[in-house]
Amino acid sequence: MTDHDKKRRIQSVEIAFSILRILSNHKRAMSLSELSNQTGLHKSQLYRYLYSFVQLGVLVRENGENPKWSLGPELIALGSAAHDGLDLVKEAMPHMLELRNQLNETIALSIWREHGPFFVHWEKSNKLVNIGLDTGSYVPLYTATGKIFRAYLPESMTNELYASEVSAGNIKPDEYALEIASVAKRGFSLTEGSLIVGIAAISTPIFYPQAKLAGALSVIGVAKMLDHSPESLALRELVKNGEKISRRLGYTGAYPLMQFYLERGE
Repeated sequence: MTDHDKKRRIQSVEIAFSILRILSNHKRAMSLSELSNQTGLHKSQLYRYLYSFVQLGVLVRENGENPKWSLGPELIALGSAAHDGLDLVKEAMPHMLELRNQLNETIALSIWREHGPFFVHWEKSNKLVNIGLDTGSYVPLYTATGKIFRAYLPESMTNELYASEVSAGNIKPDEYALEIASVAKRGFSLTEGSLIVGIAAISTPIFYPQAKLAGALSVIGVAKMLDHSPESLALRELVKNGEKISRRLGYTGAYPLMQFYLERGE
């Protein structure tokens, strides 16, 4: 490690992480004295970290004559989300590559994080004109991807972001509610120019067992070059691969788009 790398590190973050790692490795509640011995930190310094962790829900303090600390619900939830995200990416990647090669369009995978729909992986098309997506970026609820999360997650999870986008004038509640109902029934969403002018997108849900939403799979391309109509090859193949990934994750229920085509007599 170079001196430059050392200067860029934040010591307090590394200390905090070392405390959490020790608690995780021991898999039990630990006292202040035990943690002080394990970390080499003075008790007064260590207590400040523990107090902050408790306030954030990262640790739980078990009160008594000799208080102890253990991993809290917030940290467990973060760990569970990370595990789910890794599992989803692992199962989705082969199908994303297949879809990208078949359509030669950008294919994106997103999950729900604290601040909204979050891109975790994407496969870029081989076209000269390409879509600039960043893994690790958030997208609004009025995009094709965002509408999948609004349609299939409990509303309580998306209400805060929804309210902020309504306040900003990006969502018209009555029109949006009708569209979300349609997305929930059909199993896909379509947008053109919602986030970037001239860009079209199609998105479909990916499910865990019991129809729990795992994420959204999307095809994104230049509007005049990507056929994003309900009859398009891109939509059919997107949904087909979304269903394949869902099956790999253990989902055994019906897939919404199949009913859509049945109603059309196809």
